[in-house]
Amino acid sequence: MKKIFFAILAVTFGFTGCQSDATSTEMPAAAAEQATPDEILMTAAQVARAGIETGSFSPRALSETLPATAELMVGKEHTAIVSAFTDGALSTLRVALNQTVQRGAVVAMMRKPDLLDLQQQFLENRNQLIFLQTEYERYQALKNADATASKNYQRAESELRAAQTTGKVLAAKLRQYQINPDRLDADHLTTDLPLTAPISGMVTRIHAAAGTALSPGTPVCEIVDFSYLHPVVYVFEKDIFRVQTGQKVLLNFPGTPAETFPAKVYNIERTVDADRKAVRVHARFDVAPPANWIAGAYVDARIELTGKGPANALPKEAVIREGEADYIFMEIKSSATERVFRKVKVRSGATDGTYTAVTPETTLPANAKIALKGAYYISAQGAGIEVEE
Repeated sequence: MKKIFFAILAVTFGFTGCQSDATSTEMPAAAAEQATPDEILMTAAQVARAGIETGSFSPRALSETLPATAELMVGKEHTAIVSAFTDGALSTLRVALNQTVQRGAVVAMMRKPDLLDLQQQFLENRNQLIFLQTEYERYQALKNADATASKNYQRAESELRAAQTTGKVLAAKLRQYQINPDRLDADHLTTDLPLTAPISGMVTRIHAAAGTALSPGTPVCEIVDFSYLHPVVYVFEKDIFRVQTGQKVLLNFPGTPAETFPAKVYNIERTVDADRKAVRVHARFDVAPPANWIAGAYVDARIELTGKGPANALPKEAVIREGEADYIFMEIKSSATERVFRKVKVRSGATDGTYTAVTPETTLPANAKIALKGAYYISAQGAGIEVEE
């Protein structure tokens, strides 16, 4: 393939051939007329070879996607840790790893020997209430007979009220230990306490085995409701203002890029994740995710940004990336022998793969002529590098 060198020095000598020395010195003078380094001179022959064509912006309705990284997660509100609420020992574990449980199901049993003391106090208080109630009623009938009976009535009433309060407190404590005080009697005392699942879900971790000594707060197992598995998209601060609730999110696993799973943004956090330096955007799948998906998995995400109507667009090849910035080339001078282009910095927006929305960082004339084709060659000419035709 023929090599074309676009350095200005090459232009000067490439078309002079065997001309006189006087002619050879005219082209450097023309190149010297460039006002700034952003102005690039192209000869008519170069323009023809590169196929450079100029035109203007085209109004087009374009949709843009914002690439990001997402993580599959289940919110803390849909996870639970089953833990001991008192001291004791784990006697039986009734669940296994990855087992599905329903809310209220017994997942483990723990033994608390001193629970017998509480039950004894409750039963003794209940028996005493019978006597105190009888005494209260007897003195109530006699209180109008004499002053002594009236005093005894007041004492009996006070003792009865105190015993009733104590009974209610003891009954409340028994209910905390999953013991029904209405069914408790001396023949049905227990030292075993059930630990139940606070939510429905799957057992994802087991922390304790049978025989483990437990203290209040000791975790026994963890349960996760995977029906609330959803993607959390990490969006950088500079792009977060472009994200809104209701926007569509397309997700795919890196290993299977052809398979896409749609979701929709429903919540945008108001703080920046300190570890990732990004804002967490929560989305919800359009359909329930497969049962074999796992929390913590990373997926690729593309957020479809909401358009604001037609935008000024140029063919994708008209926008050149140099370093961290995008540029286009505007024709500022044209003659039969040469044309001069100025490099203009722009911000690229939505694209449909063929056209790209472009916003110049400086105001351009209304009739500005933009290089629609051949921008790459103009860029190479300005950089003084060789380009393959």
